[in-house]
Amino acid sequence: MKKILLILTLLCCSTPFIVAQEQQKKHYSHEEYCKQQQEFITKYAKLTAEEAKQFFPLFFEFQKNKWEINKEARKRTKKDNEQEPTAEEYIKLVNKIADAKIKIAQLEKSYIEKYMKIISARKILDVQRAEDRF
Repeated sequence: MKKILLILTLLCCSTPFIVAQEQQKKHYSHEEYCKQQQEFITKYAKLTAEEAKQFFPLFFEFQKNKWEINKEARKRTKKDNEQEPTAEEYIKLVNKIADAKIKIAQLEKSYIEKYMKIISARKILDVQRAEDRF
């Protein structure tokens, strides 16, 4: 009887770990994420197949460039933040982050000009809204 109780207790205790491992396997790859994002944006912004075909290579190029800028800003802040920063270093850190945001805004503006050659301004706004909702 004690053996049965011990086995049941072990099974009950190990179940959360088994479930957690199964849930961890359900993470999306970057490609799957991009595919679902593209489908969502296409539907939400009502892009035609031809518009989507021309638009998304530029959209994902912009996303990659934006990610690189953010990556560089994060790397700088981590590098500068290995030990407790001084007040002056905090000022530099805040300015680096602000500079990265400005760079991204300038990059976005340049891509919007490219998008306008493919889709209307209204659809660009719908794309931006869809991206926020996704």
